[in-house]
Amino acid sequence: MIEWIRLTTEEVQTLDRRLPVIIPLGLIEAHGSHLSLGLDNNAADYFSRRVAEAAGAILAPTLYYGFADAMREYSGTIGLTVETLSLVIRDIAVMFCQQGFNKQIYFSGHGGNRLACELGFHKAWEQVPDLQPVYWNYWTEAGFTQIHHADKGETEIALAIGSIVYMDRAKDYTFKKPWHLVRSRYQFQPESGGTNGFPTTADPAEGERMRDEIVLRLSEKVREIINA
Repeated sequence: MIEWIRLTTEEVQTLDRRLPVIIPLGLIEAHGSHLSLGLDNNAADYFSRRVAEAAGAILAPTLYYGFADAMREYSGTIGLTVETLSLVIRDIAVMFCQQGFNKQIYFSGHGGNRLACELGFHKAWEQVPDLQPVYWNYWTEAGFTQIHHADKGETEIALAIGSIVYMDRAKDYTFKKPWHLVRSRYQFQPESGGTNGFPTTADPAEGERMRDEIVLRLSEKVREIINA
């Protein structure tokens, strides 16, 4: 596998510029009482590495501090504003392009990072119009659209990738969103730690199935990008 931080400067110069760079993105964020603050980063790390290895893409280092959005008031959440992250994405995108790597996949374990990434892409295009970026949430891009925050599905993924899980501490909560966009989940459910679903029903076997399917589907998408 081609891992950016393990290369020398001479080795970077020899890389095929047709290969996409995968940039993992996460967030240090509350995930209820049963999942660790690092889960979004763990998932981004795990799936980015597996997909890069399977497809032959270039794996960049993980950006651990993502956009702290509606969960930011729960204990332990540490991240950036959307404006700051968009500027970080802009700078990363521009610098990869300046070295000839225009195909860039921003591969996220936290859904809220989309807004900052897409804003960053627009800022980067002002300097590098040849940039070809894409933003992926690992679950939705693979077709798993019913995974919610710290719920059954995300708990199953955490179990499958070896992230920290305390099943004996899991508690079920449901959050019915109002008609308007929510600024703060804490305002509605301060006791939930952001959980939205039924993690107590998590099935480890289902997590392994989803894990393997995600790697398979996203690896194929990356191969298509390489050949584009």
